[in-house]
Amino acid sequence: MSFKIENFTEEFKEQFIKQGGWEPNCPIDIDRLNLIEVSYLTFEKTLQTGKLITLDIVAKNVVEIFKQLLISEYPIQSINLLDKYGFDDYKSMSANNSSCFNNRLILPKGDRYSIHAYGVAIDLNPLQNPMISYKSETENYANFEIYPKDGKDYINRMIIRPGMVEHIVEIFFKNGFDVWGGLWNEPIDYHHFEVNRQLADRLAKTDKKEGEILWSKHLAEI
Repeated sequence: MSFKIENFTEEFKEQFIKQGGWEPNCPIDIDRLNLIEVSYLTFEKTLQTGKLITLDIVAKNVVEIFKQLLISEYPIQSINLLDKYGFDDYKSMSANNSSCFNNRLILPKGDRYSIHAYGVAIDLNPLQNPMISYKSETENYANFEIYPKDGKDYINRMIIRPGMVEHIVEIFFKNGFDVWGGLWNEPIDYHHFEVNRQLADRLAKTDKKEGEILWSKHLAEI
């Protein structure tokens, strides 16, 4: 098993920027990001290792989340950095990939940065936990999109199957990721966990020392 937290090396940072993974308008400074390595259990019950990028302050709790998921034998399809998918979230979702940091706007019709761009949001098994977005202002189930499309088989959340998140939500909540997209009205985003936007903004605007104080207070209040 492997659970590691590392700072970006200069070589990794240079390559990451060159590939388009980070740019100056990103809400979080690149030096505030950590590279995390975690072990996980696949649907075939094999042990694999994957990598995530997170905000430095939440890194320890992200590692703890994946330790608890492994202990509970929760299956995960894959955990890859978004460069494998050209930083395209739709491609990552279609591959049923679990991820964290991605410098992008809110999908599918957002005009501001996603919480993923702060490094404080995690997507888990998008296929088994799809996002449902209505095409119109009327929340009508005859008029909606499913991301990824193959997630249509998991719209019925009453039939619990491997990889669905309902029974592991508490693991995220206890580790500070206390906003679950499965409780939203539009979109309904079952695979998405995040830190609330107000706290994400504060963490991004403070230095690491002050941010750790804010994060500790947040954990104590949950």
